[in-house]
Amino acid sequence: MEATTLSSGFNPLMKRKDHRFPRSYAQRKSLSLIRFDLKERSFGLNNNIAITHRDLRFKTNVFEQAHSVTGDCSYDEARAKTRSLVAEDKIGVLLLNLGGPETLNDVQPFLYNLFADPDIIRLPRPFQFLQGTIAKFISVVRAPKSKEGYAAIGGGSPLRKITDEQADAIRMALQAKNVAANVYVGMRYWYPFTEEAVQQIKKDKITRLVVLPLYPQYSISTTGSSIRVLQDLFRKDPYLAGVPVAIIQSWYQRRGYVNSMADLIEKELQTFSDPKEVMIFFSAHGVPVSYVENAGDPYQKQMEECIDLIMEELKARGVLNDHKLAYQSRVGPVQWLKPYTDEVLVDLGKSGVKSLLAVPVSFVSEHIETLEEIDMEYRELALESGVENWGRVPALGLTPSFITDLADAVIESLPSAEAMSNPNTVLAEDSESSDAFSYIVKMFFGSILAFVLLLSPKMFHAFRNL
Repeated sequence: MEATTLSSGFNPLMKRKDHRFPRSYAQRKSLSLIRFDLKERSFGLNNNIAITHRDLRFKTNVFEQAHSVTGDCSYDEARAKTRSLVAEDKIGVLLLNLGGPETLNDVQPFLYNLFADPDIIRLPRPFQFLQGTIAKFISVVRAPKSKEGYAAIGGGSPLRKITDEQADAIRMALQAKNVAANVYVGMRYWYPFTEEAVQQIKKDKITRLVVLPLYPQYSISTTGSSIRVLQDLFRKDPYLAGVPVAIIQSWYQRRGYVNSMADLIEKELQTFSDPKEVMIFFSAHGVPVSYVENAGDPYQKQMEECIDLIMEELKARGVLNDHKLAYQSRVGPVQWLKPYTDEVLVDLGKSGVKSLLAVPVSFVSEHIETLEEIDMEYRELALESGVENWGRVPALGLTPSFITDLADAVIESLPSAEAMSNPNTVLAEDSESSDAFSYIVKMFFGSILAFVLLLSPKMFHAFRNL
């Protein structure tokens, strides 16, 4: 039953005590939008999703604003179109985020939801029916250590509270710009799930929707995973399938984001006795190398461009500090993007760096990876390695300039909204699913392989130390 559920599609169990079984547009100027097109090629995620990036070459000039998000019309014409849409439509904004356990009892089922996502643990097709089994194994093994981390930051993740506050702030910022909108929060791995938000959007009879993932840079494992769920939900519902939707795919290159990050860094530098000697240390969430090399994930490229833009802005302000980018939060025995944060911190300390300012560049809200991983684990490691003065830039959170820019991004994207799915499109059936004999053989040999791998000391040790 579990294998059938996992291989046949997304099938969430929405009851509080149950686990959930997840399944298996073109960039416009500086505002990256995507649409769903069932005929285009995807980044190896799902052949029903198209993400077109002009050959993955992104603008590096953040200050080229999106004067033409609706084609070749002028910025004023785009604004006029937005005003018309606001008058005619009931506007909705859906904020997407990861989600996090609110209590220690939520940790293990949250981890199950996370690792049962095929965009997190990417299995070869013959072994995809093992997704749930592997997710269960990892979540059980990892839960004790994760509970210690959440206990250290108060017993649960503050992500839902912060995201709700951001939603209210964006709604008010839109209202101040004469755009009335309902703002919803949809989490990928915990409550309120994306599915719950979508049902509320339908209940409220939203007629034009902007989807705003709270991830500055696009990745298969974050924005991509959430988009895949949305596409599935909208494709199956006749009402939702006709709702025009604009998805802001990434926004690391927007002026408001870059300036807001530069403001926070500049402010924190002033807390050091000698600001000019401080190493600016950007720590970003990592992804497996295979995502970039095999699946075409633009995350690494976008992250490097993002750091360049922030440092260019700081340089323009006279801040000439050295900087370094590294990647944190790697999971499992596979190779992730390098350099790794923990290894770089040791090297910096040994090389004589005495003052360091950590910048959580891929996170816009405080959560376990900033409050525990950076503030506790990495701080301790840096001090043990020779760093004497440690500082950390707070996540953007409710920073007014940041919230205002997100509201502007929503307004600019409204004219570009299109229906996410064509209800008349018939998806090709996987011929393998009808081959019962082949399926049984794969289950049999796959189960043996999984059993051997999961019980091997090396594999157990790798997951135990995630």
